Amino acid sequence: MDFLLYCGVATQIIFVVVVFGGGSIAGLCLVRWLVPLDRLQKNHEVAGVTFGVLGAFYGLVLAFVIVAAWERFNDANAYALTEATALESLYKLGEAFSEPMRSQLDSVVLEYSHRVVEEEWPEMAHNTFQGGKVGAHELWSTVLADHPTDSREQMLMDKSIDQLNLISQARAERFNFYEEDLPSVVWTVIYLGCLMTIGFSYFFGSNVFRAQVLMCGFFSILLGMTILAILELAHPYQGVVTISNEPYRYALARMEEAGGYKMATAKASPPAVKNAADR
Repeated sequence: MDFLLYCGVATQIIFVVVVFGGGSIAGLCLVRWLVPLDRLQKNHEVAGVTFGVLGAFYGLVLAFVIVAAWERFNDANAYALTEATALESLYKLGEAFSEPMRSQLDSVVLEYSHRVVEEEWPEMAHNTFQGGKVGAHELWSTVLADHPTDSREQMLMDKSIDQLNLISQARAERFNFYEEDLPSVVWTVIYLGCLMTIGFSYFFGSNVFRAQVLMCGFFSILLGMTILAILELAHPYQGVVTISNEPYRYALARMEEAGGYKMATAKASPPAVKNAADR
């Protein structure tokens, strides 16, 4: 069902209604055509107990998986926020360095941030991202190329390395969440459990067939929507429900604002020095 991640909401809903709802109703009609109603009604007591146990077990499985997928989604979102915040902090630390280190660090941080927003995020959304191509190597090279000459610069170097560690860890986790899916055994249990649960609902025979058709259809659609929710949450960068790149955009806006302030300060500084010399 991974192809649903690249479909719109309407397409996803239509797919669930047709495949889960329509498929379950077709199966019910087939069973009713092959098995007489009176024979199904004789199995009500046994089928009811078995269906209750199976339904409760499958419900617990779905609840466990959807909670795990939600936690995975939240963790991916938290790492994105950590990476964006660390980039902004590293950029602000660059203001305290002397030239040419200040300009070099400003340049590589802005370049990295723009690459994440404009290239990597769309590539992750289309499942074409290759996280090992560039990484944060240029950020590390720029910072480690500087040679502190006093305790102040050494402190700035240490703080910058701390932020770089956060960026590298968050980037690694982002790539990890992008690459990994829920284990295949989990998806096997989900799909087989869905088939078995819907199949056991056929062992009941209602005198009003239309009512049973509606109940079976709605029940199957509910299961399909739950599985679709798990699929969306298990892929935090693809689908309709995705992690936003807004933290990076906000960090970029703050960096550009700080950069504009630095340029304005630099332009205003020479006249001030000249006036001081005249006095």
